[in-house]
Amino acid sequence: MEIERIQGMSPVAQTVGAGAKPAAGFADMLGKAIDQLQSVSDTANQKVNALATGQDVELHDVMLALEAESLAISLATQVRNKAVEAYQEVFRMQV
Repeated sequence: MEIERIQGMSPVAQTVGAGAKPAAGFADMLGKAIDQLQSVSDTANQKVNALATGQDVELHDVMLALEAESLAISLATQVRNKAVEAYQEVFRMQV
């Protein structure tokens, strides 16, 4: 088995260093995730309102939208809980 030599910088790192836009930060990713959660919630609310007002909407579509919203909120809650746990763990570290 032959082991290849490690290169200095990967092509991705070279393009970022050459003036390309760097990868999105944590705040950007968090903002996008919250926007997606809001979008899922808005879609579910629109379908519920359409069903309540008697518009032509399938009941199973409404239930799927509500379940997708429930899962998205559960995921966001678990991510938040893990982030809080990680923060508390770092806060308890002794320097």
